[in-house]
Amino acid sequence: MRLFQRYFTVSTVLISLILTSCQINAPTIISTPELSTTAPTLTPIQNHINPTPAITATLTATPNAEEEPVNFQGALIDGVDWYVLIQDASTNQTIFELNPNTPFPPASMIKVPTALAVLSILEDQGRTLDDLKAYGISGRNFNSLLEAMIVRSEESATDALEYFARGGNQLRVKLDSWGLTNTKYDPRVSTAAELLTSLRLLNTNTVLTAENSQFLLTLMGTYTENDHILLGKLTEALPDCVFLNKRGTMLRPTIASDMGILRCGEHSWYLVVAGTPAADSTATFEDIQASIETFALTLAQFVRQQLTQP
Repeated sequence: MRLFQRYFTVSTVLISLILTSCQINAPTIISTPELSTTAPTLTPIQNHINPTPAITATLTATPNAEEEPVNFQGALIDGVDWYVLIQDASTNQTIFELNPNTPFPPASMIKVPTALAVLSILEDQGRTLDDLKAYGISGRNFNSLLEAMIVRSEESATDALEYFARGGNQLRVKLDSWGLTNTKYDPRVSTAAELLTSLRLLNTNTVLTAENSQFLLTLMGTYTENDHILLGKLTEALPDCVFLNKRGTMLRPTIASDMGILRCGEHSWYLVVAGTPAADSTATFEDIQASIETFALTLAQFVRQQLTQP
């Protein structure tokens, strides 16, 4: 009996030691995978291979720009009758418009369709670009007269060219055949839509030879001291673009206006913007000019968005 008790006691001790040994080793086995999943050395390796924050910032820029469309209307002040038309030159899609078909006094902007008519009449007579320096009226050659009308807005040169174009009612016939039926003289009136049409006819060589079209476009792109005002702000905001334009300003009646072709690489837009004080308005010429310049900066924002789209 005593022998059995001793055997039982020894067995109990051995079993206890074995169980204790198992309990000591168990945590080691369980803890191993926990340590491996939280190893700090994995964090720098993951960041080095996959720079997620930089990619996310780039991808979210475009949706934000699309969600916040450019507010053209907000750039134009109240108390002014606005005549505006902006179109994509490639698609003829209208980007923004206000009263595009309402006649208004275009001031010197009407000199662009006038120049188109003069050059077209000279082409009908068989005159080449070289002939513009050899032939003329009122003691001046056509090259000099056209340069004075478009670049310096000289009224005496404009009167001479208009008088020439009116001969045989050719000026009226030309304008009507091009769809410029609301572009008239005595007094000068036109619409934003018809002025923009004249830009399209010029830019696409539709009514003139490519040589004569380029001659007129070069005159419109010639630098003058006031090229930084009105839509000329585009050249400051978009230094890699070219703006070929013709301004129109008057004080009686008060009007500030600008029109032209904005070229940015392979992309181009036709622009016509004009403003006159509304009835009983206190808006001044300076107010309208400042608003057009704000509109130009807004337009520059739109153009930058378009140029960065894939």
